[in-house]
Amino acid sequence: MIRWRGRRERAAVRRDAEHQGRRVVLAADWAITLAVRRADGGSLDVTPDDVRRWGAENFLLDIPADLAADVLTARLRVRGYG
Repeated sequence: MIRWRGRRERAAVRRDAEHQGRRVVLAADWAITLAVRRADGGSLDVTPDDVRRWGAENFLLDIPADLAADVLTARLRVRGYG
């Protein structure tokens, strides 16, 4: 019984961490999308602060600056901007 409880708790922690990660990625994607709309064919100007601001406004997240920069760089690469 105790082993099952520990598994459930570890699974819950893992699910929460995965959910948090998805929200950070979504914040980065929206920051990129909004920057593309603002650029209108010009140069793309998006910063980790944009990611942090979007996450704070929409998810009430406090995203660390280094995490925002890493996720933003990865998402720009995936979307073909970097």
